[in-house]
This record gives sequence, C-alpha cells and structure tokens, in this order.
Amino acid sequence: MSNKFRSFEELLGEYLENPEFAMSFLNQALADEDVEAFKLSLKDIIRVHGKISHLAKEAHVSRGTIYKFMQGKGQAGIGTVLKLIHALGYDLTVTRGSSAYCA
Repeated sequence: MSNKFRSFEELLGEYLENPEFAMSFLNQALADEDVEAFKLSLKDIIRVHGKISHLAKEAHVSRGTIYKFMQGKGQAGIGTVLKLIHALGYDLTVTRGSSAYCA
C-alpha cells in the first residue's frame, strides 16, 4: 500500500511553483519582521524554481555565493538578496507604515 500523504516540503514546493503564492510567501515573512524567516522563504523559492547556474547568471552573482546562501554559510548581504529576488522576477519595495517614526 502506497503512502497517500505528501511531505510538507513536497506540498510547499507545489504551492511555490505559483508565482503569486511565492510572492505572498515572501511578503508574509517580511510582514512578520523576521529576517531569518525571509531568508528561509527565499531559499525555498530558489529550491523550487532554481537552476542555480541560470539564477547566478541572471543575478550576476557566482554559483558559489548562491550555494553558500542555500547552505546558510556566510552572510548574504542585502545586495545579494536583492539580486536574487530580482532574478527570480520579484521586486522589494518600501512603503510608509502607520506607525512611522518620521512625522
């Protein structure tokens, strides 16, 4: 008898194939103000969409940089993260919040 249940990673991967879901996934991590959750979300999207060599070429970063990011080795700077986001077809924007410090 085969297992009727799929793993969480398999199900998440299926959902992340949808660009709108992937965008919501990243936005929720940002809304939670959790940098690590955002990085994990980005890693999941790269895993689903990514041919690393193609992504590296589009992002203008080395494959090694992406592999280190995926393995959690080293610190990926904001520049690298933005390049990866753009190469995946997304933009990161800043908007003014309701509890803004600057009046």
